[in-house]
Amino acid sequence: MYKRIKNRGLRWLLIVLTLLIGLLVCYWLFVYLITPRYQFREGRPFRGEYFYNPYQNMDPDQWKQYNFHCHSRKHLGLTNGRLSKEQDIDSIYQTLGYDHYGISDYMHINTHGNDRPDYLPAYEHGYGFFRKTHQLCIGAENVVWMDYPFMQSLDMKQHMLNVLQQHSRFAVPAHAPFTTGYKLSDMRYLSGYRLLEIGNPYGTAYDYWDVALSTGHRVYGIGDDDTHKVLNPNEVGRFFTMINTASMAADSVYDALDRGCAYTVDFHIYYDKPFELKVERMQALPHLTRCELVGDTLVVETDARIIEIAEFIGQDGKVLQHEERLQQARYVIQPDDTYVRVMLRLPNLTFFYLNPITRHNTPTPQDLSTAEINWSQTILFYFVYLVVVALCIARVVKNLKQDR
Repeated sequence: MYKRIKNRGLRWLLIVLTLLIGLLVCYWLFVYLITPRYQFREGRPFRGEYFYNPYQNMDPDQWKQYNFHCHSRKHLGLTNGRLSKEQDIDSIYQTLGYDHYGISDYMHINTHGNDRPDYLPAYEHGYGFFRKTHQLCIGAENVVWMDYPFMQSLDMKQHMLNVLQQHSRFAVPAHAPFTTGYKLSDMRYLSGYRLLEIGNPYGTAYDYWDVALSTGHRVYGIGDDDTHKVLNPNEVGRFFTMINTASMAADSVYDALDRGCAYTVDFHIYYDKPFELKVERMQALPHLTRCELVGDTLVVETDARIIEIAEFIGQDGKVLQHEERLQQARYVIQPDDTYVRVMLRLPNLTFFYLNPITRHNTPTPQDLSTAEINWSQTILFYFVYLVVVALCIARVVKNLKQDR
């Protein structure tokens, strides 16, 4: 085919491109085929006589405002960073009053601001040509270049989380409903991750959260802007995470997130309102002041002038109690409640999504693992794979000899 091309330079260019594409296809085929086979068990609801309350020892004066998911212009703009320069990101989020605004470029750890005490290395992992099965890697040591760019099975999603957890402090399933990269049913089986991005403008994952919690996975929520154009006021200050920590040092922040001493804020404001109004309301943002278990009664308070709506949500996402216009929300945990999480609606359409109170058999919560490598199936699959490859190579060699 290439001999028909008279231009020698063009002919060699096409040969090189063909080789590169062939190598890339072989690499991705290899990645797909070497995935271990997992044995999945469906989890069971939380149970036990002990309650774990992630807010029991919180300090109401130590809330810090965090956004972990923000994109700058990288890779010649191919990854949809648009016009978000690092200096613009600094300016906008400082004006809004954030304590931390992390940059999480696609497959790249941005070191901008690494001289600040609040710097946390992060990036968004995943190629996702068809379905965006992406993960937000917080506390990343390095970029993991491996990924499954096309369709992903449950085995592949679990394996990717396991690999990323080895190279990051948290591997967080990001914008789970977006293009159904993660399915609702996946959350029954996936394990080994602590955080789930429940608040994201591209899709909220509260129902995903309840599926995970209802099957005994102690998962905590975070919220992020997932900003691609920071100079667009409608893309900033939409979702964020409040973390209870006295120190901005990485270990202190990671510890608070791991314990669940944080909550997600949906700071809704209509698109036709000026940015200055968002800044003004952000400066007056209320905070959680109490989330305490008094015996079997959960007591929740904020410093807002009123709680417009309080919902206590439990097993399978069922609303256990709904109250309106109160200063203090209270719920008596029933013997059959496996977990209880709280949603608060405050003035100016501000929503708080608190992490759950969970039941356990021991005073210290034990995490559930529902996925283990099935070595017998994995070895059998590898053996079949090698036999097929060997037969293909033998066939190619035979054809070459016949051509000669």
